[in-house]
Amino acid sequence: VELESRNSPEKEERRVTEEITFKALKNVIVGSVDMEEQDREWRRQVMEKFQRAPFKEIAAHCGPRATQLHRRLNQILEITIRPPPSPAGTMLSSHGQSQRSS
Repeated sequence: VELESRNSPEKEERRVTEEITFKALKNVIVGSVDMEEQDREWRRQVMEKFQRAPFKEIAAHCGPRATQLHRRLNQILEITIRPPPSPAGTMLSSHGQSQRSS
């Protein structure tokens, strides 16, 4: 990578170089191959578990996480969604009590 500083008052020229070695490239390629292999193995294990495990075991494993995600989604929706104002100028709060809109 080379950088030139043409807009500076001194008209300096700076050169920045980055050395890329064969070993560095090899490590990147080998690392990505290892990650792909780990990903393939993980997917194989998940597929095997879903094919062989009883439904109750799968549901027990997925249930708590689904419940947690559902609760979090409800919290987000409560924060972001407001009911539209009623024609009479009052609106219901989230607790079912009417409030006067300003």
